[in-house]
Amino acid sequence: MLSAKESEIKSLLSLSARIGCDPSLAQASSGNTSLKRDGILWIKASGKWLADAEQGDILVPLHLKEVRSCLRRNLDMTGTYPTPSGMHLRASVETAMHAVIPYRVVVHVHSVNTIARAVRQDAHLEFSERLEGLPWCWIPYIASGIPLAREIEKVLSRAPNTQIFVLGNHGLVLAGQTCGSVEKLLETIETRLATGSRHTAPPQFNQMIPMTRNSIWRLPADDSLHSLGTDPQARQIASSGVLYPCQAIFLGGSAAVVPPSSQPAANSLTQYEGKPFVVVDGCGVLVNDKITNAEQAMLSGFGRVVQRIDPTAPIRYLSELELGELLREDVYKYRDLAVRNGTGCRASA
Repeated sequence: MLSAKESEIKSLLSLSARIGCDPSLAQASSGNTSLKRDGILWIKASGKWLADAEQGDILVPLHLKEVRSCLRRNLDMTGTYPTPSGMHLRASVETAMHAVIPYRVVVHVHSVNTIARAVRQDAHLEFSERLEGLPWCWIPYIASGIPLAREIEKVLSRAPNTQIFVLGNHGLVLAGQTCGSVEKLLETIETRLATGSRHTAPPQFNQMIPMTRNSIWRLPADDSLHSLGTDPQARQIASSGVLYPCQAIFLGGSAAVVPPSSQPAANSLTQYEGKPFVVVDGCGVLVNDKITNAEQAMLSGFGRVVQRIDPTAPIRYLSELELGELLREDVYKYRDLAVRNGTGCRASA
């Protein structure tokens, strides 16, 4: 029989895997989960995929007092730490955020329904209408790590019963005393925020297939991505700036839009060889032969987000200053970890 501690950790891993296998909630290594028990913070390691939660070590055990002590000294827990099996895993960049929230279970997801609204300039009003009656708060975009943890501390000092944190241009954080209660809260929020994707014209394969001949470009496995090229509103949104951090980290920033060509892409798309994908104007999407599983998963999530943004909405893109702070050296370590890890669900990736 499992001990109480083992049972709680098993519940967290099970919830993590369910979230990780839902591409509308987590893409590749995005999102993280944690459990506080007996003074230990069990948190998903940096770069690990939630989808793999039941297939191997993904949790790092950290002493909660030590994490909070580091936060008081403005130090991030960014090193590697041993797991019970002896593996050494890198602590999540969101460790401080999980530590300051007083509930036992904390779940952070990159919900496409949430992000599609959280990139709006009028996002606070949007969520006020849809989350009325729930213990929620709005946090305008702020960098992950200590800055975000500080903002959540401020919220909790004013409203200690807050369980839902909507993060501008980022995602959603939920907290509760059990995995079951947090999952139920997540289901409630997803129901309230649910919005369908727009109807779009079919992809123009006859225009794109010639561009793949003798080139590094090919058609994506996820056909829904073609809406980024066939839907004028989606094309405009995707190419006008960076909506949220994972777009910058994994997808190379705003989407490159290229005209259809009867010639092989080797001649016309040389300047975009470093990008994982390009949007073909009016036709669809091509992906780079070197695209990784992590980039494919992030791209599918990006397509879902863009297709759920109201084309008349005022959009708040990340600023150049915010992007500069975001794209620092350790972010690329996170990306590399995400590329190396991940063997679980690949729904639509």
